[in-house]
Amino acid sequence: MSDTRCQFPAGQRRWCTGFAIVALLSAVTLGCKPQIKLVPAAGTFTIGGKPAGNITVQFMPDVSQKGNGPTSYATTDGEGRFTLRTYDNRAGAVPGPHVVTAVDLDEERPAQGQERTRPVRLDAKYSMAAQGIRVTVEEGKPLTIDVPPPGR
Repeated sequence: MSDTRCQFPAGQRRWCTGFAIVALLSAVTLGCKPQIKLVPAAGTFTIGGKPAGNITVQFMPDVSQKGNGPTSYATTDGEGRFTLRTYDNRAGAVPGPHVVTAVDLDEERPAQGQERTRPVRLDAKYSMAAQGIRVTVEEGKPLTIDVPPPGR
């Protein structure tokens, strides 16, 4: 039968034990990231007052207003309704100010040199954070986003 006790001299044994404790505490600490509060967040997206389906919205906490937390996103249904989720699939969004970008998934993207066969519904400026829409997410308050049609 073999001896399973530590075979290191006493000084090395203390070092090994200390290292094992530090490694264990590090693993536990790194595995426990603080949970950022999310609130249920849903609403409607309209263009010129008309519901806009198949629009992807992305809500990014506005860092210029001390916003912090994960980005949330959704795609509108046929009635322009959306329900936000984070990219790690948690329901909701962090409360507070956000910059919102929007992209029309139905936008026609013809090949170079080809003409569009239908008008653009959503101005391209809304796809960039610098030109994004400013919205505040508050618990229990539905989100309403209405943008003007392109050219207005």
